[in-house]
Amino acid sequence: MQRIVFADSWSEFFAEAGLRSFDDFFEHLAAEAIGANNKRSVVTFNLGSGSHGKKFFMKRFLRPHFKDIFSARRNVGESCSQGRYEWENARLLLDNGIETYRPVCYGEETKWGIETKSFVVTEELRSECLSDFVREKWHTLERSQQEKIVAGLGAFVRRIHALNVSLPDLYVYHIYVTESAAGEYDFAVIDLHRMSRDVTNRNKKSKNLGRLHHSMLDDYFDDELKQLLVKSYAADSRESDVTTLVARVERLSAVVSAKRRKKGY
Repeated sequence: MQRIVFADSWSEFFAEAGLRSFDDFFEHLAAEAIGANNKRSVVTFNLGSGSHGKKFFMKRFLRPHFKDIFSARRNVGESCSQGRYEWENARLLLDNGIETYRPVCYGEETKWGIETKSFVVTEELRSECLSDFVREKWHTLERSQQEKIVAGLGAFVRRIHALNVSLPDLYVYHIYVTESAAGEYDFAVIDLHRMSRDVTNRNKKSKNLGRLHHSMLDDYFDDELKQLLVKSYAADSRESDVTTLVARVERLSAVVSAKRRKKGY
């Protein structure tokens, strides 16, 4: 069984481009691959022309693992494909004021009620990947601007965790940043397929911070800036609690760094 669910009136837009069925999307020949492994792939494609042209990203889940299927079911409360789960996660964040990519549709194929493959399509974010921003601009910024960005990032993660959401894939390259004309910075987060809900465990949230800390390369972020991230996240917590959290995040970051190479910007 195959089905596609569209947001708003997107079905007409895609139908005009010849994308109507599950296979039309999943096998879209004009899509350009930008990342893949043996379980999923990410592609990008453009539709429309001129001022009406739009860029989309599609994540295709090729061989969903049982643990991912079980995790999605546990979080949603019913059988849920990986494509739908990422769609639901994005909508949950958006509904609570956390910026992320805008989902326009998802598709799923099931056999005997079990997912065989699925996809989710999102609009291009109108912001810049933080890792690109840092690589290109960080060393031209005043120290006060660097501190403002890092402090804002810490506050952004705090808002996510206030929803009892855990993001195991919280890295610099999964954060997007927008700079306003007034010099303010807003953030968005992507890669939500491993997101968990109803997480009250502080250690799991600390692990999110540890992974983000791990991805903050020394070439751009010194120890003071990394500590500022955690202190901003902790907000008005007691000084002793903040000190404990900083030490915990640094330990967790070291554990991640011992297991995996840091990804360059």
